[in-house]
Amino acid sequence: MTASPSAMASAGEQVSPVETAETTHTTSRTLTPIPETDPVTIFHPDADLKVIIPIPNGDPVACMVCTSSLACASPIWRAMLFCDAARARDAEPHVRQEQIQTMELSGDPEAVSLLFHIIHFNFSHVPKEPTLNQLFEIGKSACQYRCTHIVYPWAEQWLSRLSNFESQVDCYSHCHKALHIAWTFGELKLFRDTVDALIVSARIDANGKIVNISGHPLEDMLMPRDLLEIISKARASTVAKILDAIRAPVNVLSSGEQSQRESYCKVGKDVQACEVMMLGSLIPALTKAGLFPVPEPEKFTGSIANLKHNIDEAKTIPYIGKEWMPHMSHERCNLGFRESVMTCLKEMAVPLSASIMSWMSDQANTCGIKATEELEEWRRRSEESPHKYAEKPDLESDMGNQKDEVNGNVRIPSTQEHSEGGC
Repeated sequence: MTASPSAMASAGEQVSPVETAETTHTTSRTLTPIPETDPVTIFHPDADLKVIIPIPNGDPVACMVCTSSLACASPIWRAMLFCDAARARDAEPHVRQEQIQTMELSGDPEAVSLLFHIIHFNFSHVPKEPTLNQLFEIGKSACQYRCTHIVYPWAEQWLSRLSNFESQVDCYSHCHKALHIAWTFGELKLFRDTVDALIVSARIDANGKIVNISGHPLEDMLMPRDLLEIISKARASTVAKILDAIRAPVNVLSSGEQSQRESYCKVGKDVQACEVMMLGSLIPALTKAGLFPVPEPEKFTGSIANLKHNIDEAKTIPYIGKEWMPHMSHERCNLGFRESVMTCLKEMAVPLSASIMSWMSDQANTCGIKATEELEEWRRRSEESPHKYAEKPDLESDMGNQKDEVNGNVRIPSTQEHSEGGC
């Protein structure tokens, strides 16, 4: 008599996986989806307003904040809240009951969230040493929403790490960001250092626009509008002086005139032969760099930094005469190119308009930045002649308008200028 499969199983015999699969029947079930909710950062237990910060090509950031905190911190936020409240009051009663208190803000989510932490007294979330990019975004948002005063306790400490920014390797690549940081918080030394860096690193592109080392037009950057003209003029005048410093000795030595001129030979012996050797050895290097024949200033499109580099790389071959002696070496003889370039850079004049100085003075007070000697002197003169230094940038706008000033125009970051594309 043959045992049944169930009897075999009960007798302790092992059932193969194949047999189990063939004899086991399962009933399919429909899984109930778990509802997904957008993460919301709550900045206060009594938060009554939901703020949405859109992210390009990403999910928006949601924050729960206190309406009163936003209204007290920023006139821009206050105007937005009052405007929304007025529209809500005008709605039908049944619509008002269904409305959710929501406001949308533009800007970098991390920077805006930091401002929210500050106005809700969550100071443990405030970084002690924010990076350059973080400071740039904080400055953009604080300036956009006109609440730079709330960073007063931290601004000077934050900017102290940028005290030697001009000596950093990536200074030319990021000086436009440091410039806006200095402009926002009123740090005049950093502002001047970054303006100088922009002047030295700027060049003219194929479209005739002045651009930075990365090719971004300066006119699209976040800066006082009249500063663009200051940078363009300073670059043009400095380039002209440097090219004149190259052209002068080349023209003198090419003409062959020996009387009534300064000698470029430091030894005083075999002067003509020494100068001919210097000129002959420099011309190939200058030609390779596009500096011979010496171009007219308006046709030179490179940067001052690149011009200085090419001049530094141009080496002279010292003259060695038949009666050469170690103490009569011509190795120190030169045409004075490098010294002339350094003199031109040291004497580079960058006059700042009264509107810029007035803004920097006000922002230094607002953000708790110690005034430089130059700013203190400007304040003293402005008090003595208030009518002469009364021009100020106009910030009364929707953060997108640009208003003419007597000494130029000041460009205020708009809510659309959040991305890196405009900087």
